[in-house]
Amino acid sequence: MTKFAARFVLATSVLIAFASLARADDDALPKVTVYGTATTEVTPDLMNWHLTITNKGKDLAPVADNHHRIVAGVLKLLKDSGIDEQKIQTARMAFGENWVYRSNNRVKEGYYASTSVSFEMSDFDLYRTLWSGLAQDEHVSIDYVGYDHSKRIDYQNETRIKALLAAKEKAKALAETLGSQIGEPLLIEEDAGSQSMYPVPTFSNNLRTVESADGGSEGIAKGKIPIKIRIKASFRLITQG
Repeated sequence: MTKFAARFVLATSVLIAFASLARADDDALPKVTVYGTATTEVTPDLMNWHLTITNKGKDLAPVADNHHRIVAGVLKLLKDSGIDEQKIQTARMAFGENWVYRSNNRVKEGYYASTSVSFEMSDFDLYRTLWSGLAQDEHVSIDYVGYDHSKRIDYQNETRIKALLAAKEKAKALAETLGSQIGEPLLIEEDAGSQSMYPVPTFSNNLRTVESADGGSEGIAKGKIPIKIRIKASFRLITQG
């Protein structure tokens, strides 16, 4: 081992030792640990669609050719309806043997081809046109339609600050109850699993109109997007002797 390498190993060992001591000192400090939670509800302004296009047939070549035609038709419908081409994405293209169960036996019944299509739209008035247009094609199934907000990151940042302030206020209240005070923060962590899932819109049967959450008449109920943040924080607990 060279002298430089030996010095580097020694310096690293010293840093690790100091870090361990500092961590031990932090663990020994009296502290108060709390969770702060904040939720911001916003009206969605984006709608995300997820479709699957599937067709079947006896021979693979015709199935593949027909599938290409069907997908092209769906993409044309989306673009002609006003969906931004940059917001449309195809994925999970696949074809293979189509196996089915008949009389408790697994039987090959030709071939299948499938493609997933997802797109985002901000004009909710397009919902009825798209829903009706896609319903005309028996090869298309709507897997999921969800809501989002174009400024979701901004709302998350605002909610994160509110959650941290809530944690600080909670820690302060606990400390004061015991006749103590809180000092500098020792730990701040965000619970990544605390964020709420976005609600799925409610579609009306047979395209009958239902009242939307904001008083409109779109066949959907937007509701609210709950943006929830949970923060774990520890503060030094200071008690006067």
